[in-house]
Amino acid sequence: MANFTDKEITNVLLDEHKLTASSLTNLVLESSNQYLRNDVTNILTRTFQHQKQIFDLMAQKGWYQVQNASQQDISKAQQQLGGIQSGLSM
Repeated sequence: MANFTDKEITNVLLDEHKLTASSLTNLVLESSNQYLRNDVTNILTRTFQHQKQIFDLMAQKGWYQVQNASQQDISKAQQQLGGIQSGLSM
């Protein structure tokens, strides 16, 4: 029987939450029933919260390293998002 470390277990949990969030997002987008859509949206919100808690724990323990974006990268992303938003409002 394999012994898994806390780091391996939390990494699997984080990956599963990301996959679940993606699947739930698709379900919300494709739901025509408003009650189902509301229920799934609530579940999706809780999934985001759980994912953030797992991420915070991993970051605190040094198990998930994040590279900070440069100001130039942030500005570029904001410009791209602004272009997308402009295209949607037409």
